Amino acid sequence: MSTTIAHRYITSLQTRGGVGKSTLFSALGQYCDQRGVPWRGYDLDPDHRNFSRLFPDSVAMRELGPEPESEIIKLARTASETSVTLTDPRAHLGDVTARAWEMIRFPETFATLGGRITVLLFPGDDLEILTDIDGVVSRLGAGVDYAIVRNPARQPRTRMFDGSDLEADLLRLGAESLEIPPLLALARNHLAALEAQQGCGITHVEAVANRTLPLDGMVRLVVEDWLRTIFRRFDSIAGQLLPTEFAAKIAPVDKPTVAAAPVKRGAKINSNNL
Repeated sequence: MSTTIAHRYITSLQTRGGVGKSTLFSALGQYCDQRGVPWRGYDLDPDHRNFSRLFPDSVAMRELGPEPESEIIKLARTASETSVTLTDPRAHLGDVTARAWEMIRFPETFATLGGRITVLLFPGDDLEILTDIDGVVSRLGAGVDYAIVRNPARQPRTRMFDGSDLEADLLRLGAESLEIPPLLALARNHLAALEAQQGCGITHVEAVANRTLPLDGMVRLVVEDWLRTIFRRFDSIAGQLLPTEFAAKIAPVDKPTVAAAPVKRGAKINSNNL
C-alpha cells in the first residue's frame, strides 16, 4: 500500500471538555487557509457552536440525533472528498465515535482511499483524562496518528502523563507533540468585544488582516504574534496534520537556537577606574 497520504481526517476523542479543542480547531482551519490546503469542517458541539460560528462557509453544524453513530458514519463517508477534514466534537463523544469507526472499520477503509486519521489528545493531571486517553490508544493502536496537545492555559501541569508508560506508548506509535501558545487575556477580551460589536464570528487571521475592523493596534500585534507562533508549531508537525503533497511544501522548521549565556552582573564594566 502506498505511504502517500491524500486525505487527513483530524478529530479529538476526548471525554473531558474545556481543554481548548475549539481554539485548536479554529487555529487549524486558519492554518489550512493560509497554507492553501482545501478543507472542510464539522461542528458537533451544538451547545457552543464556536467552530461553525467562525467559519460559516466552511464548517457545517451537525446535530446528533438518537443514533449519533449514524451521523459519525456519514461524516466518515465524506472524508475522502477533500484534502483535510476537521471535526470538532462535543465532550463525551469519544466512545460513540470509536464505536462508529469500529462498525465500518474506518481507519482501514479510509487507508484504502489514501486517507489517514489524526487523533488529538489533551493530557492533564487527572486520572479520568489519562484513563480515557489510554483507552483511546488501546482501542485504535497504530491504525491512526496521534498529536499530544499541551495547553498550559487550560491544563497547566501534565506531571502524571510526563514520563509515564502511556507517554512512552504514544511515542512508540510515532505521536508528535504540540503546545498551544497562550493568547493574552487582553487580546481575547478585545476579540470577544469586537465580535459582539460586529455581530459575527471573527477569526484571528481576519482580525489581523482586515484593517477596517476597529481593533486596537497593539492588540492586533499580539494576535499576529500568536498566529505566527502557532502556525510555526503546526509546520513542525505538518506530517501529522496535512496530506503528503501539502506537508512536503512546508519548509523545515529551524531548531531552537541555544539560549545565550546569562548576563553576569557587572561583568562588562571597567572597575579599574572606580
